[in-house]
Amino acid sequence: MKRILWLIIGIAVGVYAVTRLKKRAHVLAPEAVQESAAKLAAAVRHFGDQVREGMAEREAELKDALGIDAAANEREDYR
Repeated sequence: MKRILWLIIGIAVGVYAVTRLKKRAHVLAPEAVQESAAKLAAAVRHFGDQVREGMAEREAELKDALGIDAAANEREDYR
């Protein structure tokens, strides 16, 4: 009776281990890594766009506050 119990426990642990390993192998597969990298790249690109947009807004606010004209910023190159 004890042997049958240990056999059933061993089979259950084996099935669980194989299932976990298959999931881990799928996560580490090249397609999954490529998908993760694409998501990361898109997030970084979106963050960069948001930063540039915020910088442009802040620059416009500062120019308005200081009364600086866009035409006054253009300088001639004396080289």
